[in-house]
Amino acid sequence: MTQDDVIELFRQQAATLGEVKSSQHDIIMKLAQLLADSRGRLSKENFESLVHIGAVLYQEGLGQYRARSEIAATMETSNAAHKVSR
Repeated sequence: MTQDDVIELFRQQAATLGEVKSSQHDIIMKLAQLLADSRGRLSKENFESLVHIGAVLYQEGLGQYRARSEIAATMETSNAAHKVSR
C-alpha cells in the first residue's frame, strides 16, 4: 500500500462521515489510546511518527481553543461596554 492509497482511504472515509460529532479532543484521545494499546507492537519509528501526528493535532486544537477564548473575551468586553453606554 502506498501513501497515495492511504490518502484515498482518508478521502473515502471523509466522504462517508457526514457531520462530524467527535471533537478534536475526542479524536486526540482516541489516538492516544490507540498508541497506548499499540506501544509494544509498533516500531520505535512508527510510534514516534504517530506521536508527532498527535502533537500536531494537539497543537492545532490548543490554538483553536485559545482563539475561541480570545473571541469570547472580546465579545464579553464589547457587550459590557455596550450595556454601560445605554
